Amino acid sequence: MTSLVSDRSNDPGSFDIVVVGGGVGGTLAATLLGRAGYTVCLIDYHAVYPPDFRAEHLDGPQIGQLRRLGFLDDLTLGLYRGETVTLARAGRIVGTSGTINYGLRYEDLVNRARAALPPEVRTVIGRVAQVDTSDTIQRVRLSDGGMITGRLVVLATGQGQAIGKALGIGRRLIRQAHSLTFGFDIEPIGDTCFEHSFLVYQREQIRDRIDYLAAFTMGATTRVNLFTYRDYKEPWTRAFMADPAAGLRGTLPGLASVMGAYRPTGPVVGRPIDLYTSERHRRDGVVMIGDAFQAACPATGMGMVRLLTDVEQLTALHIPRWLRTPGMNAAKIGSFYDDPVKRSCDEKALHDSEYRRALSTEQRPIWRLHRGRIRTMQTMARWWHRQPALSYPRISADPPGDMAGDPARA
Repeated sequence: MTSLVSDRSNDPGSFDIVVVGGGVGGTLAATLLGRAGYTVCLIDYHAVYPPDFRAEHLDGPQIGQLRRLGFLDDLTLGLYRGETVTLARAGRIVGTSGTINYGLRYEDLVNRARAALPPEVRTVIGRVAQVDTSDTIQRVRLSDGGMITGRLVVLATGQGQAIGKALGIGRRLIRQAHSLTFGFDIEPIGDTCFEHSFLVYQREQIRDRIDYLAAFTMGATTRVNLFTYRDYKEPWTRAFMADPAAGLRGTLPGLASVMGAYRPTGPVVGRPIDLYTSERHRRDGVVMIGDAFQAACPATGMGMVRLLTDVEQLTALHIPRWLRTPGMNAAKIGSFYDDPVKRSCDEKALHDSEYRRALSTEQRPIWRLHRGRIRTMQTMARWWHRQPALSYPRISADPPGDMAGDPARA
């Protein structure tokens, strides 16, 4: 594709910040920096972001983060607003609590964010061929030979590794094929409608390697995300994608008792996730955010939380400090990776990813005991009509016997 400059500019020129990657993280970061008065160039291969199975639901802390950053209204205008989440297990309702939530496809989220870009952000549609960094000026070369320069490059390339690898940035693989998430639509059978706008249905059998199913209103339909720890290549996966109704009857037989009769509609998409973090990433002139730096299991809900935390800390705290003085060396960049808020969020995302997998798959007695304690605590919470404040246990090769309970998403 030949690169082109949007109607926001006639000449890419030179900028304070060049953001590579126009997904939700790159777009929101560029918007915040543009609003702050910096000159920003946002580069992405797609003029309109294409269909992509990623985050499809906003709830919990994500709502507060987006509101604080000033994006919630732009991203959720006209969407159905859910105000409760219903938790169910073994064919019955466990409890209902209040939480604001919205369902929308990832590409719609990105394109809504792009529509809110301020005029200070100049968009270039094209493919990045090479990035040359230094402690002064960064040069981004496009595949058609065009050149864009800036004081800082922000890599918001998601799971794409090519640019980071070319810069000498590595990845430490924590677990290959850590989890597998499915997405598909369902509809009620007969002249009925689903009672719950946001339903979280827990696993029924540990041997099935399922964490939970989330069913939520998305426009005129109900969307299902099924979070599993299956392998993308195994026969079960192929069978499920061919006939999700049969797959759900086999693994979550009590679901219909809670939802009512339903049938899947449209295609099933699956997304495998490798769990990784970056290494050798402290480089002159370039900083990484979101999945470009570290992955999180989608079942935790921490992927979007991490991304928004990165965006907020980088744009509100670190970049303004960096641009006040000359140079953009690795020592400056390192202050972002050492940020205690970011580090805490990164550590929690990795911990929660490992914890949820162990909770959903481990057969050792200590984990069976732990799951029993969770069910007891949920029963107590239901009796007292409130949700307990539960903490996350720390994971080791041999989990301690005094582990705390499961999070509300269990």
